[in-house]
Amino acid sequence: MNAYRTIVILGVLGTFSHVISIGNDDFVDACFGKEGDKPPHCEYIDFDDVFESSDIKFNWSFITKLTISNKRIIGIPTRMFESLPNLESFVVVNSLFYREIDPSSFVDCHKLEHVEITGTNISFLDTHLFPKTPNLKHLLFHHNRINAIKHDAFEFLVELEELNLSYNNLTNLQSGVFHKLKNLKTLDLNHNQLVLLSFDSWFPPDGIHSLAYLDASYNRIVELAWSEITVKKVNLKYNNLTSVHISGNCSELHVSYNTIESVTVGGNCSIEKLYLAHNAIRNFGDLRKCSETLRTLDISFNILQRRFDFLGMKQLTALNVECTNLTLEYTTLHDLRKLRFLDISYNNLKKIDFENLTSQRLLERLMISGNPIGNMSIESIKRNFPNLKALGIYDLPWNESSLSVAIEDLKKHDIKPYIKNDYLFEESLCPLRITRNFSGNGDDHEESAEQGSGGSKTVEYVVIVLLVVACCGLLTKVFIDSRYYGLIFRERGGHRSSISHESLVSCDLNA
Repeated sequence: MNAYRTIVILGVLGTFSHVISIGNDDFVDACFGKEGDKPPHCEYIDFDDVFESSDIKFNWSFITKLTISNKRIIGIPTRMFESLPNLESFVVVNSLFYREIDPSSFVDCHKLEHVEITGTNISFLDTHLFPKTPNLKHLLFHHNRINAIKHDAFEFLVELEELNLSYNNLTNLQSGVFHKLKNLKTLDLNHNQLVLLSFDSWFPPDGIHSLAYLDASYNRIVELAWSEITVKKVNLKYNNLTSVHISGNCSELHVSYNTIESVTVGGNCSIEKLYLAHNAIRNFGDLRKCSETLRTLDISFNILQRRFDFLGMKQLTALNVECTNLTLEYTTLHDLRKLRFLDISYNNLKKIDFENLTSQRLLERLMISGNPIGNMSIESIKRNFPNLKALGIYDLPWNESSLSVAIEDLKKHDIKPYIKNDYLFEESLCPLRITRNFSGNGDDHEESAEQGSGGSKTVEYVVIVLLVVACCGLLTKVFIDSRYYGLIFRERGGHRSSISHESLVSCDLNA
């Protein structure tokens, strides 16, 4: 019994020592401010001294930054930072906590501005975190396991400017959770499991006017409870939105990779950059309400109505209509006189009449990849677009010689040929993609010749396979019949006559 007790005690002590620290590195990184004649510097301090007990009194009043990485921690002791009045930054990276963060741990940290706790197993943020840290501006809790946050967790953080909760397990946020964060500028919620973006209930009733960037991409959002988008830049890519309403003073909106079918615009649209790629939108006519401010538009990978045009959108400088089933006519892009970038790739355009694009004299980059174009005059392109610096000719159905000639002509006119997927916007395979052989000079005879050569190569492969099979069969036959060779030679020597294989087999069977 005593031996059993001894084993248990030793096990507990071993476990406790393993909890305090892992590995041979028992130190943490601390940076000190100016101390007397000593200049600001950083050094390692003993890890056990930091987390020895809950009421330890440090004599390190000049520490300005404390970094703990790759440790196992019982928890942040209560009122641990009372003896660190000059602490400005506290960072915990890739460490394991054995209890949640105690809200009263961070008291009297009047100079604390940056807290980062990332790569841990923290799953819950309790009420009234950091109660006496009036200067805290950056709070980063990304790459943890947080699945619940109290509605008043950030109540005392009135000066907070950046809050990062990305890469966690959040499914919802309680009403009023950000009510006191009136100076918040950046809110990062990407890579969670949020279903509803309840912006109106999260923030104060009068809204928040300081927030400049909201990232809620890579969630499961199906609805926006947001009467008016008041954030300058919003990222909602990779969600499950079916519709979007553009209003307010939002200047940049990313909603690509959703299932959006309709886009509506309010009366006070001030959008400048709009990314709607990879959705199910068929008509963008309502976007003309934003024609006075809209400068960048990406509607690629949406199968549009055939007769769609961009009349009235005179401020556009970048337009991506890749893989949209676009019909290029005179009126399609006629008003876009400020256009610098245009992507019309993968639209099954058999011919591009560059005379229809004469209004785009300022165009600098043009992408025409993935279209079954037979002829293309580089001189005509340069004449219509004197400022052109790059031409996308990736995945055009030309042979190697035609492509080489086109590349050389482009270089002579100081135009960079884009022959790979190196575009401004994101892209993937297009359902309108054409993959057939085509000659660069538009000669039908060369096209048929190439098709004929392709067919003859197929015949050659078939013949080779048949020959190999025949040889294998012959070798097998020879191996099986080798036991009859002696009999054949004896019969031929004695009777001067040939004996068929069939008769030999029957004789052998009869015997």
